[in-house]
Amino acid sequence: MMEARITHELNGQIWSIGMNRPEKRNALDAVMFDALADALLLAQRDIRVHCVLLHGTRDSFCSGHDTAAFETLWPQAADGAVRRCIDAFSDQPKPLVAAVNGAAVGFGATMLLHADWVVAGESAMFRFPFADLGIVPEAGATALLGRRVGDLTARDWLLSGRPITAAEALGHGFVSRVVADADVRAAANDYAMCLAAKPPGALQAARRLLQEGATLPAREAIEKELDHLNTFIPAVVGTSISHG
Repeated sequence: MMEARITHELNGQIWSIGMNRPEKRNALDAVMFDALADALLLAQRDIRVHCVLLHGTRDSFCSGHDTAAFETLWPQAADGAVRRCIDAFSDQPKPLVAAVNGAAVGFGATMLLHADWVVAGESAMFRFPFADLGIVPEAGATALLGRRVGDLTARDWLLSGRPITAAEALGHGFVSRVVADADVRAAANDYAMCLAAKPPGALQAARRLLQEGATLPAREAIEKELDHLNTFIPAVVGTSISHG
């Protein structure tokens, strides 16, 4: 059913979001973009959620846009499905863990730039085919990919559109860890549980500081950190005293 193409459930403090259209390698059409945005927004608003876990199916993570839906998706209005989905990734305050089996292509690859930890299976394959399609990258890839893998590597990947193996992705820091295909979900869940057990306010603040700090001079980053520490440390000390 259409509603089942994007699944979501709360497991403890982990909000698990699944892309479930295996016959199309989890390609996203307008309904799925909207549903994925909605699932991310639900995680953002639910105080029970400390961490988000994103996954595809056993054989594919996400093959990006459903090209058959291009005509109905573009051009994007301010409230268009793709725009809503990109904004939901960009604005997500909760830590995001991604479990990648199989192909992560186009938007399936660029959405990973908004993840904090990415585990890939040994047979995972990444590709940014935008130039081959006669279009440009999306989801902030032209800014974020170079920060993650370096400028020359980003230029290679985005301009050539060639396949990138899990080993190459790991070597350039695009993914955090590579494991056997059968172990991907378990490894992602273990890491998500580790994050979910930590104080959520501190995690979200650190995540925001990391995002902002990528383009800030060190002096400005220091001031922002001090502002947060002035809030967090008295609260931590007060809790320790009250429990002492």
